[in-house]
Amino acid sequence: MKIAITLGDPAGIGPEIILKSIPQSRYRKDIQIFGNKQILKKTALDIAGSDKYRIISNMICDCTDLVQFKYGNPTIKTGRVAMQSLDRALDSKPDILITPPIVKDVIRQFIPEFTGHTEYLAGFFKTKEFAMIGVWRSKRIMLMTTHLPLRHVFKKITPKAVLCKIILLERGLKQYFGVLHPHIGVSSLNPHAHEFSLGEDEKIEQAVKAAQKMHINCHGPYPADSLFNRKFDGFLSIFHDQAMIYLKSKKDGLNFTLGLPIIRLSPLYGAALDIAGENRAQASGLFAAIRCGVRLYKNVRRYERKCKNIGKQIHL
Repeated sequence: MKIAITLGDPAGIGPEIILKSIPQSRYRKDIQIFGNKQILKKTALDIAGSDKYRIISNMICDCTDLVQFKYGNPTIKTGRVAMQSLDRALDSKPDILITPPIVKDVIRQFIPEFTGHTEYLAGFFKTKEFAMIGVWRSKRIMLMTTHLPLRHVFKKITPKAVLCKIILLERGLKQYFGVLHPHIGVSSLNPHAHEFSLGEDEKIEQAVKAAQKMHINCHGPYPADSLFNRKFDGFLSIFHDQAMIYLKSKKDGLNFTLGLPIIRLSPLYGAALDIAGENRAQASGLFAAIRCGVRLYKNVRRYERKCKNIGKQIHL
């Protein structure tokens, strides 16, 4: 099992949470950090964490530029370091990829089409069926659309598109989360579901009924303001903030990218530029991402063995 940790933007809290979380991880022997030793050493000195740096120093793959940076002030140079770290981690072919926060605005200055880790990784692996899933405890919330202006969301809502996400979510719940018979709840787009719909929620309902005909245990659309209080194994939200307002109100929420050939997770917080370098960042999110990544990795291996055994029985 190979776990790759990227650096994140050096001007943010990425290096700090690495220094705070990795030394106490039980999976240290499986972890490699892709970044720059001098950047991590400087951060360690600034947050009185030299002892933590010594623990992880032999786990660092020194593979990015060494840049001068100021906490809270990301630049094109720090953005390039963040992407170098990600690319080198991907080149290493990890089983699990954990990504601390980056700053998208500076990355867009040299990768104009960049929208986030999720889309970048899908492009790298050339996968078309992928989705962002927010994870918090037993809640798994897939996003139908991710980083889009709201006016662009409406054109993405078609029965076929929603159905494809429902199918992907059901498969993901079985493969990664060990749910044998998933029960899925789907969000409406509009307040109060059909009450204020201009046809969008009817399209979502068509997808739900089509999924039911495929014997997927799926229900909705339900109003998003109360959906996540219901008991489902997985949820499908229609746009970004429906899921994220709920998830980011919880401690240690995680972002899981479904559909990749590797396990990829990240904490659900940003680069926290306002507290970078002040030794105030909470590292529990990164710690939780590593722990969850290992659990998902084991679930996938178990699922693959089960499918292989079933295939052998059918062949016999």
